Amino acid sequence: MIWVVLLLIAPVESVRPVILVPGALASKIEAKLNKSERSHFYCSKTSDWYTLWLKLESLLSPAVNCWADNFKMEFKEGVFSNTPGVETRVAGFGESRSLDYVDDGHHIVYYKDLVDSILSQPGAEEGVTVRAAPYDFRYSPPSKESQLYFDRLKKLVEDTYKTNGNKKVVLVSHSLGGLTISTFLHTVSQQWKDTYVHAWVSAAGVFGGAVKEIKVMVSHGIVNLPDFISNRLLHRDLARKIMGNYFMLPRYPIWGKDELLLQTPKSNYSLSNLDQLFLDMGVTDGPDKWATVRDASYTGDPGVKTYCFNGKDIPTSASFRYKNQADFPDQVPETIFGDGDGTVPARSLHMCHKWNSTVKVTEYSGPDTGEHDKVIQNQDFIKNVIQIISEDNMNI
Repeated sequence: MIWVVLLLIAPVESVRPVILVPGALASKIEAKLNKSERSHFYCSKTSDWYTLWLKLESLLSPAVNCWADNFKMEFKEGVFSNTPGVETRVAGFGESRSLDYVDDGHHIVYYKDLVDSILSQPGAEEGVTVRAAPYDFRYSPPSKESQLYFDRLKKLVEDTYKTNGNKKVVLVSHSLGGLTISTFLHTVSQQWKDTYVHAWVSAAGVFGGAVKEIKVMVSHGIVNLPDFISNRLLHRDLARKIMGNYFMLPRYPIWGKDELLLQTPKSNYSLSNLDQLFLDMGVTDGPDKWATVRDASYTGDPGVKTYCFNGKDIPTSASFRYKNQADFPDQVPETIFGDGDGTVPARSLHMCHKWNSTVKVTEYSGPDTGEHDKVIQNQDFIKNVIQIISEDNMNI
């Protein structure tokens, strides 16, 4: 009878703690304005803190003109920064629910299903068991802002470990978050990783870059909306000013130096003449921007137990072609497709398959379960994460 009483009053053992790292476009960025002039007569010069990314209505014309002027970056003496009069910060760092949705209006679901499942486990607590580590995706290594983020992430891991009774943390990343974590883990010692990190779960990691970024830079921008709703060329010009877009371009040696990325009647562009592509599309500082990030990522073995999840068998941008020279660069090029998850090519996703630290690879075939943004909402993926963090599955 005594053992029954003890069983009833014994504390519930919680799952291992989780830190969520998002991909590009999933963090909430806030801005505060103190500008000397307006970009358009209807745009504000000053403001208190407000949501810069993402309110969907800010992407509609004419509001998109104000948004783009505040969202863009300037590039001076090899350094990316906010434009004068714009101060930014990332909301929700360390919270549980700040990555549930991409947008303020809760129209675009992100990590919500996974967070719901984690918090439904016995003993799990909001703000304790699962915590978010959003970042300003406009920046990338080797920027000062990225180093400050790595410092905050390191402290968050240590604090989460201690708050959860010295339980090692499970890192969960999506998309660009995979390259971010891969690079972060290269900045800390093996002793630190052995002490604080139980495992890393990577979903749809864009480890070697994505060919899609070529079209983003040349003609399209990061927001895929019809021209009658939002101005495509405005988004294209904005994308050329964002450091993170250069960081996600295809990388050598995952792509060969002479492998075709974009073709026009006059030129074939590859990594070997990417600088010339920037110049030909009118981005005179493009070569310098690319040079700042070209060697800033790390995709070697991370030194922690790793689980890789990705989609496959979905047509994914492999290269682009202009049949008419007059269409370059303002018109949208024809896409030549290869295998991948619809956004990231297979060879970029497969970088984590090759690591000695990778203990399990799971691939989902087709758009219903394997599409780039759907992987983290896939119920099988969520089930696997729960197994990895559960105390009853120490050998997983």
